[in-house]
Amino acid sequence: MSVNSISLIGTRAVSVGVHEKAEPGDTRRRFPAARIGRGFIGPLKRHESPDRVLQLLRGFAKTWRDGGVYVSYKPSPEEVSTGRWTAVHREIGEWLADHPWVGIIVHHEPEGGRGSLDGGTFRAVFNRSRDEIKAGWPGARVAYCAMAYQWRPGGSAAKRPAAWQRVEADEYLCDVYSGRNGENGSFRGDLILPEHPGFVGWFSAIVRPRLEAGGTVAYGLGERGFMGEDTLRAATIRRERAWLDAVFDRYATGRRPIDQPPSVYLAWNTPGWEDETGWVLTGDSAVAMRELTDALAEHVR
Repeated sequence: MSVNSISLIGTRAVSVGVHEKAEPGDTRRRFPAARIGRGFIGPLKRHESPDRVLQLLRGFAKTWRDGGVYVSYKPSPEEVSTGRWTAVHREIGEWLADHPWVGIIVHHEPEGGRGSLDGGTFRAVFNRSRDEIKAGWPGARVAYCAMAYQWRPGGSAAKRPAAWQRVEADEYLCDVYSGRNGENGSFRGDLILPEHPGFVGWFSAIVRPRLEAGGTVAYGLGERGFMGEDTLRAATIRRERAWLDAVFDRYATGRRPIDQPPSVYLAWNTPGWEDETGWVLTGDSAVAMRELTDALAEHVR
């Protein structure tokens, strides 16, 4: 994959990664097709200036220069609305012009968890942040990364989708997990994307209308996790690979906008901040994910 792999999004190319607590070189030894990474910047402390986000971005850019990286940060909606982030956002955009392999995610998973936002608040903070960043460089790629859990039937976003649907992003990503843990207890471990209530709800509300309008839409998986017994996980991952292959084949045959495949797939292979070791791939499930990422990488050009 080229250095500026993120810039390929929106064509038939697909950016592939596996997020884990490891250096990029170590991850690529386990998953040779993985090229893009994921970085997280938490909410700033009360005494910290927005400049801190750009300082941290520089480190992620250096680490992932030979592949690409998505970095998320969570600006205070109140501070964005009063203009405290305007100058830094423009500076981030100007910096991105020289670091196009970095994709920006504003306030990832805004629908749920600590610091969750309602749709109207998120739309306001996201659209203003995106406009300010792109004022620094129009080519900047600013993504909305959703939480699938809240797009299931009865989820907070699914019940009030209108404001979320009006968010204008350069890329639309979704964090999707199959399996149960102490926090969600919601989704079976054998669900692949077209069976997953959260992914289907998000795709139907956010992505499908844009595809039906005939445009090219950059969308995909910002985090894709699997929990459960190893044999079950391996089988689920292999079914998901077969489904993804079919999606790409269908699009290659007809080139219909509605059939456009995902352009990002970032697998989750870490306990994360919640220290949930059950999401870490082991045994045959790790082999299956290596097979899936290898297959996706064949669609890169």
